[in-house]
Amino acid sequence: MGIVDDLLKRKTELESDCSPWKDHIRDVAKYVLPTMAHREVTDVVRAIAGEPNSAYTSPELYDHTAVMAIQRLTAGEISLNMPSSSIWHDLKKSDPFAPDANQEEKEFFEKLRNYLFKMRYNPKTGFAVASKAAIKSRCAFGTGVMYVSELMGQGSSVPLSYRYVPILENNLGANFEGIVDTNFRVFTRTASQCVEKWGNKCSPKVRSDAGDPGKSNRTVQLLHGVLPKRDFTDKSGKNFTSFYVEVEERHLIRENGYFEFPYIVLHWDRESQGPYSEGPVSMAISEIKSLQLMSKEEYTAAQQWVNPPTAQTDDDHNRPDLSPGAPNPGMLNERGELLIKPIILQQNPGMAREIIQTKQENLKEALYVNLWQILISNPNMTATEAMIRSQEKGDLLGPSGLSLQVGLADMVDREIAVLGRKGAFEAGSRLEAPDSMSDQPIGVGFTGPLDKMRRMPELQGIDRAIEMAGRLAEVGDNSGVERLDGDKIMDHTQDIGGAPADIFKSDDQVLADREVKQEQMAQQQEIEQMQQGGDAAQAAGQGMQAIAEAAA
Repeated sequence: MGIVDDLLKRKTELESDCSPWKDHIRDVAKYVLPTMAHREVTDVVRAIAGEPNSAYTSPELYDHTAVMAIQRLTAGEISLNMPSSSIWHDLKKSDPFAPDANQEEKEFFEKLRNYLFKMRYNPKTGFAVASKAAIKSRCAFGTGVMYVSELMGQGSSVPLSYRYVPILENNLGANFEGIVDTNFRVFTRTASQCVEKWGNKCSPKVRSDAGDPGKSNRTVQLLHGVLPKRDFTDKSGKNFTSFYVEVEERHLIRENGYFEFPYIVLHWDRESQGPYSEGPVSMAISEIKSLQLMSKEEYTAAQQWVNPPTAQTDDDHNRPDLSPGAPNPGMLNERGELLIKPIILQQNPGMAREIIQTKQENLKEALYVNLWQILISNPNMTATEAMIRSQEKGDLLGPSGLSLQVGLADMVDREIAVLGRKGAFEAGSRLEAPDSMSDQPIGVGFTGPLDKMRRMPELQGIDRAIEMAGRLAEVGDNSGVERLDGDKIMDHTQDIGGAPADIFKSDDQVLADREVKQEQMAQQQEIEQMQQGGDAAQAAGQGMQAIAEAAA
């Protein structure tokens, strides 16, 4: 079949292009992420059985600083960019020159946003698990991949599923603009699993094995190729063509397509047009390897220090017993000198420990571990100091967060497109879109903690402006205070600082309260004027009476 030959040829080409990256990824996984050090797809027995990968690599690790650092970095990236306990993005009009959203549009965006978060964090979608694994892969290898699949017949609560795809299974390709739009994923499943998924579309060989109890667990190497429809004749009318192929049987299982690229690729620091990027471990891999060697030598030196090798007389019948308290007759000569001595006398494990600690600190800096201690190390700092420290953390992690948001924005675009095709925005739906949003693209604006940290200079500027206005007022100049707009100050503070919106009154409530207050002030002034008028009339009457009495 010609199309299968073309696909397998393209697979070989992509594998060749990706080979240097995969060699680097295997190297990193050995020292940093043994749990994700996935084997070649040819090692299918262990892969299918699900045996722990770390069991084969951890015994080779003598220092676990990098392993623990990646766990910490992953947790930090999630907590700063997409914490599950809060809303980490809003929705808006994609067109930057479009008019500001009216109240109806704002309510639509908020309703859709809230639905997306409820849908993602429904355990049945798999988003929490898949996104964490993809971000961990991104932190360790520089690239993480997540597959977002449209589900049919699952209801509005689970319209999509999210699955992490191990980095070594992917063979990515990018277009002229550097946008990843191709993936030839190679993975394995058992014969029975293939038939469960595709039924009679599988090859006769796989169907036969699936029906044989002795062969049903035979592994089948599969290819899922997704590429722009321009590269192959497309019959689905969609933007991307999809093929499932049994590699060994050279059998085309299914041909379909996607309107959007279903593989969400998360990069760390992408400085080239290629489909992969390097992560923080890439710059530190030499330090990690040297740390392993030093730790191994320290371990050996400590063993030699505690239990050194010995030199003794050549007497097979009088071997020493080195057990605590054991007697060793015949080990002294006539002058009382030992006939057994340690060979190595200059061990100094302490010196090795100092070198190792220095390397560990360097590695922690490279993998941002020390950065998470900025606020923890000084919990008694002032609010201004905490603001400055947050800004520093935001500046250091800002570029990484922006790279992550590129992939997350692609994910949101696919989610909204899928919902649109399912009729979620049609009239009568709970997510019915306003008429003004007809055919209008929806964009995303990120509001996670890291985004707020990047805006900390604005809060610092507001704080300094208020402080200066107060100083001027102390010397009798109220011009600074008069220029400050309290409403705008509170709006900016709430937007940047992330204070809950429900602690603020609505604009209508604020306006109504101010009108009531103005009426009360006007009434009070009127009463005071009446009192002043009455006092003046009384004083005038008393004055006239005094004049009259004096004249009499």
